[in-house]
Amino acid sequence: MSHRFGAVGRFGIVLAVFAMASFIGDFTVAAAGSFDPAGSRHVEDARRRTLAACRDRGIELPPDFLAWIDADESLQASVYGCRRDPLPVLLALRSLEIDLGKQVVRNEYTQLALAFAMADSYAASDRNASGWNDGDTGQPDDELPDVTPRPLLVLSCPGDPRIPVDTKSADRELDVYDHVINFLEDHPAIEVEVEVKEFPPLEYDERGIARPRGKPVKVRKTVERGLVGADVIASADLQDEFNTHMAANGHPEIVIACGDRVVHHESKAAVGDKKVRASIKAAHDLFHDAYRAKGRMPSERDASPSRSESMAWFIRNHRHDFSGTDRIWPRFPLDAPWPVLMMLAADDQPLREREEIWTAYRDEGEFRTYGEYIGGIAQQFDMQSARRVAPFPFSYGSIQMMWKDGGVCGTMGNIGARTHRICGVPASTAGQPGHCAIVVMEQDAETERFRCRGGQYATGGDEVTTVHAGWDYDDVGGRRPMVFHQSIAWAVNHDPEALIEAMVLRRAWDALDEETRSDQCVQWMHGAMEMNPFALPLIDGVIASAPDPMTAIEMLDAFNSAFEPHATGEYDLYVKTVRDLVHERIHSLPTPIERAGKLQLLRELERQECGHARLLARSWKDLGGDVFKENCLAACVEYLGSPARTKNRKSSRNFTDTIRTWGRSLKSKKRRRAWAESLLEAFKGRELLVIRRKTSVDPAYAVLCGFAERPVPTVAELEDPEAP
Repeated sequence: MSHRFGAVGRFGIVLAVFAMASFIGDFTVAAAGSFDPAGSRHVEDARRRTLAACRDRGIELPPDFLAWIDADESLQASVYGCRRDPLPVLLALRSLEIDLGKQVVRNEYTQLALAFAMADSYAASDRNASGWNDGDTGQPDDELPDVTPRPLLVLSCPGDPRIPVDTKSADRELDVYDHVINFLEDHPAIEVEVEVKEFPPLEYDERGIARPRGKPVKVRKTVERGLVGADVIASADLQDEFNTHMAANGHPEIVIACGDRVVHHESKAAVGDKKVRASIKAAHDLFHDAYRAKGRMPSERDASPSRSESMAWFIRNHRHDFSGTDRIWPRFPLDAPWPVLMMLAADDQPLREREEIWTAYRDEGEFRTYGEYIGGIAQQFDMQSARRVAPFPFSYGSIQMMWKDGGVCGTMGNIGARTHRICGVPASTAGQPGHCAIVVMEQDAETERFRCRGGQYATGGDEVTTVHAGWDYDDVGGRRPMVFHQSIAWAVNHDPEALIEAMVLRRAWDALDEETRSDQCVQWMHGAMEMNPFALPLIDGVIASAPDPMTAIEMLDAFNSAFEPHATGEYDLYVKTVRDLVHERIHSLPTPIERAGKLQLLRELERQECGHARLLARSWKDLGGDVFKENCLAACVEYLGSPARTKNRKSSRNFTDTIRTWGRSLKSKKRRRAWAESLLEAFKGRELLVIRRKTSVDPAYAVLCGFAERPVPTVAELEDPEAP
């Protein structure tokens, strides 16, 4: 499977598909009152406006650069058609070419350059959210990418920025921080127990030849080292010594009182006493500020690299020759279509931080995606920092500091995602209920198919995971559920060029007036599915324009019918997500006025297996009488009889959320209590949930008890109701 886009004709082919659907000619674009086939002139119009904006600003772009873009329709569509404001994309691409050279940008790493240019345009949007109109981007010129002539970039990774200060200088009056550092550095060495890696001792065979030593193992050793701030925070005796030292040097006001081993190098428990915590924080701040002021720590975190520096750094690594080693390289193809490279291009880690991790992988094969899990103290950043504050070449926020200090899931997710990106793999942290995980883009070496895979999951699967990387495929942005990013990989697998064209048509769709969108949304759904059934940026936009519930129902039917050839278990969550988007749109619309219309809508929702709890509750209540209670009761009976209930907690968790939503939809306490009591009847004798031989109170039952305003029985009480 080749991922290099064709030079000509692809966009016209897709428009022909829309024409064959016999609705393309009806589309209108709300631009200067003219009528245009949707998409057929969108890129051309965007190009014209963007170049006009360049002329207005006095920006000159080389004719051969513009001709290169125009010679490849997918490249042209990417540059001019995938953002409402293409100017930052165009200029960012040119800026990369100036820094890295034509060969790199035009021939070797075009897709990576597009990803960086696109990521830069989203960063600019974050700084200035205004859009553009008639060629005016509304973006300040000083925030646009620099396209002035300059020499080729020479990549240089910064060194350690610390410049140690002489804290005993006779040429100036010593300050507080001088005395803090002098106490630490003049103190006799202390003995501490540390964990180190050592090779096992050499063994020899009968010929006296040494056998292979194997891999290093972790051992604990007692070593001597200099005193650091964390040692003082951990020891009441050292705190007394420190206070005496500061008073003797003219600073009696500097007093620290952190207790004895309240916080120390191995602490894992959170600190509950607020006064003690405040004292420990003050001590940490004192040592931390002294280390920074006297060049024992950087004064601030290193600056993020420019887009050109970041891209050059990835390219340098990508070209490294790993022959003769066991390294997996490249870990991800940098010539992949740009949509699957966006998480990589968004990486803003300083080069010095990246370089240390990269060097360890390059030279030693080290690929650490997890750190030290330290428990509850990680929820208190000041205490976590105090337990190991010491001279260090990196600042807080760096992956190196995360390794030094440890953390919980958020730290582990960051270590994992950052390490993958440093090694050239698009990755991001991701949120789950009460947990932080990671997601990575992967490519199968044999099939060349891409997938977005989750890792470090704890509280659920893809269905409860939200990726922290920006959804940089429409002009809405923000964070989206895991399946959105998975759909990008699937859409590229299906047809990468068609995905680009779908994003162009999303912009064309957004440019249509509301009436036209309302009239044409069903036809556009057909066209989107014909183009690329995984093109969620376009599908999502079309769904959001459904003018009424029955039109939305029709749109979902169109999606389901067209997706049938692809309906495998792999895509179940995707199909459910599109269904939920449609039903969420219906929930945002007014309900039918007549009872017959309400009943018809409910029947259609049931046929489409609607799982939208709020929409179902509203539809049932709209019909009046006991419809709401009867349907809730039927759902309880179905849940209690389902084999899935006792297989894992996913079923009970989902139903509990549904029950909670239904209960909260009843505003009257009296009605809510009566409703809960009626449903509790269905649970009689089945209040307990046994999963993998572990017995617990069914959480749905517990929620109903809350609504009924009755205490939740314990497992023991439910197992033996007659027990005293």
